[in-house]
Amino acid sequence: MNRIIFMLTSLALFVCSSCDRVEPYKDTVDWSNPGGDAGQTKYSALTQVNTNNVKKLKVAWTFRSGNMDGNVQCNPLIIKGIMFVTTPSQTLIAVDGTNGKMLWRFKPSRDGEKLGGINRGVVSWGSGEDAYLFYTAGNYLYKVGMYNGYADESFGDKGRVDLNAGQVRSPDKMAITSPGAPAVFKDLVILGALSWSAPSNVSAFDARTGKRVWKFNTIPQPGEYGHDSWGDKNFWKDGAGINVWGGITVDKESGMVFFPTGQPKDDFYRAENRGQQLYGNSIVALNANTGTRIWHYQAIHHDLWDLDLPCAPVLVDLNSNGKKVKGVMQLTKTGNVLLFERSTGRLLSKVVETPVPASTLPGEYAYPTQPKVIWPKPFAKQVVTANDVTFRTPEARQAALRTIAETEQGWFLPPSKKGILYYGIHGGAEWGGGSYDPRENVLYVNANQLAWLIKMKDINESDDPNSEPMSAGNAVFLKMGCPSCHGADRKGQGSIPALTELDKKYKEEDIVNILKNGRKAMPAFPQIEEKDRKDLVDLLLNKKNVQAPRSVSGKHEYRSLGYNKFLDADGYPATAPPWGTLNAVDLTTGKIKWKVPLGEYPELTKKGMPITGTENFGGSLVTKGGLVFIAATRDEKFRAFDKHTGKILWETKLPYGGYASPSTYAINGKQYIVIPATGGGKLGGKTGDTYVAYALP
Repeated sequence: MNRIIFMLTSLALFVCSSCDRVEPYKDTVDWSNPGGDAGQTKYSALTQVNTNNVKKLKVAWTFRSGNMDGNVQCNPLIIKGIMFVTTPSQTLIAVDGTNGKMLWRFKPSRDGEKLGGINRGVVSWGSGEDAYLFYTAGNYLYKVGMYNGYADESFGDKGRVDLNAGQVRSPDKMAITSPGAPAVFKDLVILGALSWSAPSNVSAFDARTGKRVWKFNTIPQPGEYGHDSWGDKNFWKDGAGINVWGGITVDKESGMVFFPTGQPKDDFYRAENRGQQLYGNSIVALNANTGTRIWHYQAIHHDLWDLDLPCAPVLVDLNSNGKKVKGVMQLTKTGNVLLFERSTGRLLSKVVETPVPASTLPGEYAYPTQPKVIWPKPFAKQVVTANDVTFRTPEARQAALRTIAETEQGWFLPPSKKGILYYGIHGGAEWGGGSYDPRENVLYVNANQLAWLIKMKDINESDDPNSEPMSAGNAVFLKMGCPSCHGADRKGQGSIPALTELDKKYKEEDIVNILKNGRKAMPAFPQIEEKDRKDLVDLLLNKKNVQAPRSVSGKHEYRSLGYNKFLDADGYPATAPPWGTLNAVDLTTGKIKWKVPLGEYPELTKKGMPITGTENFGGSLVTKGGLVFIAATRDEKFRAFDKHTGKILWETKLPYGGYASPSTYAINGKQYIVIPATGGGKLGGKTGDTYVAYALP
């Protein structure tokens, strides 16, 4: 069995043979969906904890999962007083919401499988004896009993469905996962997909049987709307990406489903492939019953900057020319708020299609215009300039100015061999998204303001025609986009490990297995040809690697030399602070109500610098009690802000970084706020296994 029930004691974990069903609480206020509700608002009407008493918050309970690998990005689901959350190994756990005692644990792997990837949420379906949870682990969708923790063996293959089945390539040539939380509409479970090796999609499965009911191809196939927006007419089967990993939003009243998409692969160069490239970087609205497209809007054409639409759309109520309109909102990595009429897709934000520079890389055809949002006002910086560099020290400032002089900057300036500096890869907005107060029509969103340096290299050429070309392994390393996570020097970034000494830890067959099947947060790359895989493994094991042959066809193949943060010599952002902010955006006026730094570097504060803010990952929640709760920051703190002023009213140090969105709920009249605090992720730092709930004494 994949399900084990434990009783927690102060001494040990004991198997419980009599706990076949967990009894839910009766008097509860739930956090019933990822994002709080089907509209992804992250809003709660609870008021017990409010601006007058939030300073009295104390730890109500702490739960430790036992999985110390970090990082958890799951927004906790709380239904009938029971919290459902995942661990870094994608184990699903039920916890008593009053005391943090574990009720059951479901382990998804079978026969020694290692299911990696990221999970950002769990969704429920059904009621009473027929209440179930759906969530993803690796390339599988699972159905688990809500109150007993058993897989429903009548669903798919004994409780799970393989997301790689029924795709345009055979499973051994592709790898699809689904990190975004699923959504439920009637008896359909709807989820997106992520792949670096194959075209992506959104699919709906029958909640009872696991049969796929419909599939929407995010890279349109021949005969489908948008196919003619691609210069490469075979990209639908040979290409990859346009992933849907930010989440799914359902409007149950209209029967519509909304989702955001990412960019095609490769991120920065797709030779001889003209056009807008739908549905890249779009918000898409479908008929939830059939998967038929109703409308779409492309926020970035032919993305060459890795500026995915990062988070689930939010259902909002808006004013348009004095009339109330049911709307939907999409946030972007460029710090924009896009507002639409929900049923028609009519754009309510003010946007001007604006000319942009052409690409200087041979074979790349950047789209000639991009949408520029005029209203609402952007909540993050959008263009790096010489006036925007650090003043932290004279040395740091001079070094930053030298980098400015040596590279290129501009609004949607295409990647180049010289290198471009721009904001956006980690936000503006990121996967945590924002929280929306429907009573006041205000958005609360955390933002990153960190610049990135992207420099391109032709892997078929040497920089110096008189020098040796790069090794075959290095050419594959660049071609597969490995520097985007591990750095061009293979020294790692954040909690992403270095690859410089793998020969001390792994054998050849170990690395081949990881490349084929993935591991933890690393996706699988089964599409690598055997020769390329051998060259890459030799590089990673520090074996003598043969030289890559020079191109005789004259074909250019550009790849980035890694995702490089624009940092000073001491590791701080080389732009001027604030480096992370929390923003309140009035959706009626389109203006920023307030903006405050989010997070701090204590060592800089001690030196007299104003609070700088830090890079942050994880979203917020807003309450009727007047509060915005958010963790997310590098300094590992959890904070409550006054939603009207942006003033910090309460903060506490977490045991590890809280890089997930918090949830709030009530049991028997008592309100709790809970946050996964497991560290790790893109900010690195120590990793743990803790989930912490707070309440008034």
